[in-house]
Amino acid sequence: MTTAATARDSSVAKGALARVPGVAWLARLVGPAALTAAGMIGAGAVATRLLAGAWFGFDLLWVALYVIPMVIVCLDSASRVAVVSGGRGMLEMVRADLGAWLAWFIFAATFLVNIIVAMSQASAMVEGAFGAFGRLPPAGATGAVAAVTIALTLATLLLAVFGGYKRVEKIMTALLLAILVCFIVVAIKGLVDWRTWPALARGLVPNIPANAPVVGGTGVREGFTQLMAIAGQALPPTVFLTYGYLAANAGHTTADIKRSFWKTVQNLGVIWGLFSIVVIVAGTTALHQVYTGSGPVYLGVSHYSQIESIPVAGQVLAPAFPGALGFLAPRFFSLGLVAAGFTTLISVALTMTYICLDVAKWDWRFTRENRRFQWVFGAWIAVPALVAPFWSLPALLKAIIAMVGNLLLAPVAVAVILYFVNQRRMGTYQANAGRNVLLAITLLFSVALVVHGFVRLVS
Repeated sequence: MTTAATARDSSVAKGALARVPGVAWLARLVGPAALTAAGMIGAGAVATRLLAGAWFGFDLLWVALYVIPMVIVCLDSASRVAVVSGGRGMLEMVRADLGAWLAWFIFAATFLVNIIVAMSQASAMVEGAFGAFGRLPPAGATGAVAAVTIALTLATLLLAVFGGYKRVEKIMTALLLAILVCFIVVAIKGLVDWRTWPALARGLVPNIPANAPVVGGTGVREGFTQLMAIAGQALPPTVFLTYGYLAANAGHTTADIKRSFWKTVQNLGVIWGLFSIVVIVAGTTALHQVYTGSGPVYLGVSHYSQIESIPVAGQVLAPAFPGALGFLAPRFFSLGLVAAGFTTLISVALTMTYICLDVAKWDWRFTRENRRFQWVFGAWIAVPALVAPFWSLPALLKAIIAMVGNLLLAPVAVAVILYFVNQRRMGTYQANAGRNVLLAITLLFSVALVVHGFVRLVS
């Protein structure tokens, strides 16, 4: 049940937004689906898809496209379970129906994975801040890096923790649309060349691209690792398990189930799905097909296999800034990465706060009166962000590692959702055959990737 404060915030937010000329339609997107989509359009999404396009061209486009219906059905099923259960937390249900051991296992696994995810997002914000001035951050935890990290952490805390749930929803929704537009322009320009289309069509056929050696170095860009990273970012177990908390926190009832489904389709299927595809297209047409070793050089990088930093990856926006304005491309991209890291850092902190409070059997609703929520939420923003500079690795590579780790728990999250959405207490909202088929495909897909990855690791 929603609180009076939450209901009042919702009314004020929607009324204020509706009065802005030309953006009244945006109010229809605001909600748990928009919050989740904005959180998923973060440094992890950019890194996995942009570098997939830069390193392997269109070869991994099929993954980004085929996981879209999987994401929709998993999130909508989790939302249904929460609404029909009367707003019970997912870990409370796991503890009561499946065993406390599983609830604590999920908590421990998500805790470890999301520490890494949060650190990667904070690193992306810091590297993006330096990239906005056309430079790489100094190596190691230097004074300059520490100062930027502290400033960005404080700004994130002020915007997220002290603004209330509905303000977070509005911030996320606005950033979601702004980030999407940045890549659409570049993707459209790349697709104007008709020679791009045959390669794009081949990218829709499932395959694992061959590893790409790093020119001038000893490392390789592994096609299967990048495939796992895309899938791990698209099938985030923590998001699946906590989506119901967002629905309950927003005060949804069974009367909202159908409308919530279509909001999930709009935000995750259309906006996030479109984002996933256009970033790969932009990475292919503006980086893979341009940085071939005989073309431009930026910050010492001349070949697409060498791309791993935010300022260099920012050259993806060069087609949108022609001529004398070309120097703005990496700076604009870097600012976008600051926003993308911001959205996902907040999303991770929010979802982990739900899980931490629920496993401890405390009130997990995000209201102004719940001071415990605000303290835990703030700690999940501040601690990983302040520790991140001590993890020495380019921010985009940190994000890829975090997304691969994300995938390891995905089968458990999908199996839990599949179990609860088929319970008799779901009544008319119990999963039908079509929903069960999609959930089963998602489960098998995630299990196959994890098993194949394990076999590759030990062989």
